[in-house]
Amino acid sequence: MTAYAAGQIMCGDEGRVHIRIWGDLHYICPEELGMLFFVGDHVPILKKPKLVPETPIVSGSAYLSPSGRAVILAMGRQRYMVPRDKFLAVALGEDVSCIFFEVPGNEPEIEILSPHKGGAAS
Repeated sequence: MTAYAAGQIMCGDEGRVHIRIWGDLHYICPEELGMLFFVGDHVPILKKPKLVPETPIVSGSAYLSPSGRAVILAMGRQRYMVPRDKFLAVALGEDVSCIFFEVPGNEPEIEILSPHKGGAAS
């Protein structure tokens, strides 16, 4: 994984797709993958809690981008993006893993825009 990658998608046991984000392990169930790719639904991203590992908790959601060419992984306020074909290759077992990156937020960085902070805008 490169220094700038936010995480990794990996094929896993029982048909699950494992998602490692900044060291935390999450997964998507195989029955949800059909809903994601063929229906276009938002599907839950699950995580096994440390206290009761038998009961998974929802930690985020996965959905297709408006163009349908990327899978967006939403975890709280943070968004990550992986190309749909790479995600699908891992989910189908054609690839072992792929990396993904953080999507920049919609909030402008005031330090860049504000002339009072030495930014480029004047």
